[in-house]
Amino acid sequence: MAVKGMFYVRLFVSDLERSKRFYRDSLGWRLDTDVPGVAGLWFGDAYVVLHEDSRPAAERIYGGGMTIEVKVDDIEVERTNLEGHAVGVSAIREQPWGERQFEFEDPDGYPWMYGQATR
Repeated sequence: MAVKGMFYVRLFVSDLERSKRFYRDSLGWRLDTDVPGVAGLWFGDAYVVLHEDSRPAAERIYGGGMTIEVKVDDIEVERTNLEGHAVGVSAIREQPWGERQFEFEDPDGYPWMYGQATR
């Protein structure tokens, strides 16, 4: 058995319609799966699956714990685009390992990063 890469990321969300709008309209990701309680969106060759959260209230924890970084071609364009959709973004940081990156959060507080290789 060989590991081939990531299949998808699953996120429990507090408001599925709000999250679909964020990922589709603000980030520009392509909505693919759109069935009751579940939405799936493509971003490049990666996929995120949003699940309406029906877990007991005590099990509902959003954001934190893990950050996913998305590889982009032009960090400046992506940051400007998100700002234009009223998404709060951090400053672009130059990393010593050859990367420029910035952070933002989705409506439930899940942290994301966009990064561009500089080498």
